Amino acid sequence: MNTKRMYDFLLELAKIPSVSPSVEEKRAAETIYNALLEESYFKANSGDLRLLPIPGDQFERQTVFAMVRAEPRTPRTVLIIGHLDVVETREARELADLAFDPEEYTRQLSRRMLPQSARVDLESGHFLFGRGVFDMKCGVAAAVELIRKVSQDPKSLECNLLFLAVCDEENQSAGMLSAVEHLIRIREEEGLEFLACVNTEGETQKYAGDSNRYVSLGTVGKMMPVFYCVGRESHVGSHYEGFNAILLASAVNMILEGSPEWADRVGDETYPPPTALKHRDLRDEYSVTLPARAVTYFNYLFVNKTPGKVVEMMKRAAEDAFDMALERMRYSARRFSAEGGGPVEIQWRPKVISYKELVDSVRKTFGDYLDQHISRFVDGLPADMDPRDKCIAVIGEVLRHYEDKDPQIIVGFLPPFYPHRTNLRQTSRELAIIQAVEGLIAEAKEVYGETLAVNEHFLAISDLSYVGFQGSRDDIQPLIENTPGWGKVYNLPVEALLKLDIPVVNIGPSGRDAHKYTERLDLKYYMGAYPRLLESFVRRLAVML
Repeated sequence: MNTKRMYDFLLELAKIPSVSPSVEEKRAAETIYNALLEESYFKANSGDLRLLPIPGDQFERQTVFAMVRAEPRTPRTVLIIGHLDVVETREARELADLAFDPEEYTRQLSRRMLPQSARVDLESGHFLFGRGVFDMKCGVAAAVELIRKVSQDPKSLECNLLFLAVCDEENQSAGMLSAVEHLIRIREEEGLEFLACVNTEGETQKYAGDSNRYVSLGTVGKMMPVFYCVGRESHVGSHYEGFNAILLASAVNMILEGSPEWADRVGDETYPPPTALKHRDLRDEYSVTLPARAVTYFNYLFVNKTPGKVVEMMKRAAEDAFDMALERMRYSARRFSAEGGGPVEIQWRPKVISYKELVDSVRKTFGDYLDQHISRFVDGLPADMDPRDKCIAVIGEVLRHYEDKDPQIIVGFLPPFYPHRTNLRQTSRELAIIQAVEGLIAEAKEVYGETLAVNEHFLAISDLSYVGFQGSRDDIQPLIENTPGWGKVYNLPVEALLKLDIPVVNIGPSGRDAHKYTERLDLKYYMGAYPRLLESFVRRLAVML
């Protein structure tokens, strides 16, 4: 592989500020398309290089589809995927715009205060800093270089190689979700057999001084539990007559934030506990009335849990939070009375329901028109409103027609949802991937002096989640029923996911600090062993599967 060309293309991609969601993602896709169009294979086989539009996308973003077909022809196909979008650069402060010029950004950082680990890496001369150099334009550039190389000699392939460069991974995964539908179509139309899906997301070391390079055999899943907290309004001068919904939401945070009981596990690996992503009251204006509604929602990584199980866990957590908030109110009332504030009685009782239970109850009185009403309500929301805020607004609208006005907590899910993908070591394809990884580990040590270690799951969430669903429709139904605005605000190609079952693996470059202003790529590995190991792994898969 031409590592100089790969590096130069990484710099070209990095200079495109393809923060998702934005029109710059479209420019990044076009840049990849135009680069591959230079290859004689794609000039002769124009149908194998396409820009696939994201249906209904306001930025007219596209997915790059590039397929090199083996000679002689075969249905056997290995997928390689990567995302071309990045996160914003505000934390780089005065260097925010320069973060998209990696070489200059790296030079400028040498004059700035840096965390010690970043300073050591910078002074080593082996790291390139900048937005997207690690997450994950490095992997995309490597995949593009691999496609370029194999396109020059399709007879050297034992299977087809299909590359997808998708947008929006850092936001809603709109690119990969639309690509799934295309994969189903092309599989049915051309009779392709998808053997495996390889992602090239950057892999990070686990601790200071860790010299291992990593390969991940699966990818972690993600749910977004939401707790819609309903209190009781009251003038602040009559504090104990009301119930501050912010107190209720705060109690949920105290119960759930970093809760080790929620941390999911597989084998010897334990995954991070839930953490709150947003906590706020639900009013737009200043008021001296106790907030009657508040919301808090969480990022939750999982590898075993189903949505149905998590709904049960959410209910228990909400009940514990309700008890905590009431105990705080009773304690406050006792102290207030003891200080001469007069007798106070707290009469509220815990109540927790799921969003599905809320809808089912309202449907009894609202009738068969509830779904149409919700649909019209969503249509009336601002088009640029955050999807999570739209879902929260839907809860509020359904709640408006709910007869029970007492304080309560409604639990449900917000988008996005990422299914986990696990190598269960059960199918021939899963076992072949294990065998290919074992061979690659030996090659890395013997040929390049690199130690490859194995993760059961890629921890940072990835689009590998969407090349199948390891479960049944019954497993995913609680997610559908408890996600407000499902089908209008957010949707998954559920049937397509159930049809796909592609084993996955992540083999990425090494680096550190994705999403931070100190994001950086280990150039020693990237320009050395990595692209050769990536090519070797794909060729191993082609032979073994």
